Amino acid sequence: MQQHEQEQQEHERRPTMARQPGQSSEPDSTSAPAQQDQPAGVENVERAEQQQAEGQPVSAEQQKAEEYLDLLQRTQADFMNYRRRAGKEQAEGRVAAQSGLLSHLLPVLDDLELALRAAPAEMAHHPWVQGLFLVARRLQGQLDQLGVQRVGIPGEAFDPNKHEAVATEARADVPEGMIAHVVQPGYVLGERVIRPAQVSVAGTPASTGDAPAQPEGSAPQ
Repeated sequence: MQQHEQEQQEHERRPTMARQPGQSSEPDSTSAPAQQDQPAGVENVERAEQQQAEGQPVSAEQQKAEEYLDLLQRTQADFMNYRRRAGKEQAEGRVAAQSGLLSHLLPVLDDLELALRAAPAEMAHHPWVQGLFLVARRLQGQLDQLGVQRVGIPGEAFDPNKHEAVATEARADVPEGMIAHVVQPGYVLGERVIRPAQVSVAGTPASTGDAPAQPEGSAPQ
């Protein structure tokens, strides 16, 4: 009996916690906002920059993170330069291949234009002559779609990069240094010259008012 009363008194001394209705014993995960984790490398670099700004020494781990970040940035820059260089080389190779093919086709176009110019005027409306004109126009249209441009026009300024001077003409109606006559047209693809134009360039016309040269040692009249 006495032992039973002692156990009851000990039970009453124990602290009891009142639990609210509906309250869970598990910790509330929404009580504090969750912090978003950052990559360890970026966090170390930010901490190192802050310590450098404050004049504090940088640890070996943070120094290593800075080196890795610098290496990553250099690798990315090298890859971008490689992509640009590879794209430029591909474009140049494509233009070179097109230029090589066009250089073999241009003589065919030259012969076709010569044949059309030599056709008699009374046969200009003949069906087969009209067929030749159609072929020439279609061939020229394909060159235009590829970006091929014809160079060498009378009255155009002479450009040694695009024109090849085969003769000089003394012309009073054409300024000096301008193209007086086109022997063979040239073609360019972008900045690449497929074939320079063969032209004759206008020179200074001889003056008719100059006095004849006096023999050496003779007195003037």
